[in-house]
Amino acid sequence: MTGRPLELAETVFRLYQDLLRRRTGFVLADAQRSRLESRLGAEARSAGSFYQLYGRLRNEPADSPLFGRLLDAAVNGETYFFRDPASLRALAEEIGPERLLAAGHDGVLDVWSAGCATGEEAYSLSIVLHERGILPGRKVRILGTDLSPAHVRRARSAVYGPQSLRATSPERLRESFEPAEGGHFRLKPALATPVLFEARSILDEPASGPLFDAILCRNVLIYLDQEARSRVVDVLASRLKPGGYILLGASDALAAAASPLTLVRLSNDVAYRR
Repeated sequence: MTGRPLELAETVFRLYQDLLRRRTGFVLADAQRSRLESRLGAEARSAGSFYQLYGRLRNEPADSPLFGRLLDAAVNGETYFFRDPASLRALAEEIGPERLLAAGHDGVLDVWSAGCATGEEAYSLSIVLHERGILPGRKVRILGTDLSPAHVRRARSAVYGPQSLRATSPERLRESFEPAEGGHFRLKPALATPVLFEARSILDEPASGPLFDAILCRNVLIYLDQEARSRVVDVLASRLKPGGYILLGASDALAAAASPLTLVRLSNDVAYRR
């Protein structure tokens, strides 16, 4: 018997909110209390209580399995293929060709999907670049990063169910995927190969590091507090190649306005350019 479910008291929930804000910049809404209580119930029972579990989490590194379970419980990583078609068209039809032309015949197109959740956006990029004819003829590197180790493990498997594929046309499903067990589908190896996934928080990114032609950071900054938003945009701007682009969510204009980036209106979307 498992006994009665443990209750996550409001005062203890506030401690979890503060812990996540300090460690990740993530704003855990009050409405998420019941979700956290449900998702972390087994861990809390093992620790003795939600307060004792909090005591353990305070000393856990952000990349540990236990802290990862807190992130998975707190962060809504739900996404799907081709969620932002305007951004994908902008990258495949405008940004990608322009950046490759500037790079020359032997140049590389480097793209970063920041806050990639379970990888659908990063793989969608690979698919549209292939459809455009940029892949496999030109060298393309796509990086997907997410703070949840569990999300990254799922992304690396490249296997997805109907929910992730609900906006994928039958033609794309046939051309880009192959059947897998349990009614799931696996992305074809040629489309998965250009994509690399790493588990790390966007707030832990150094200002110096690999540079990118394009960075997509959609549906991420809205979960961060204002200070963290501004810090992330500054870091993203520093990781662009000269002339590179950032595609942000519609609600992130204020954070971008305070950065050294220039607003650019493309045919398919709005972007910020270094």
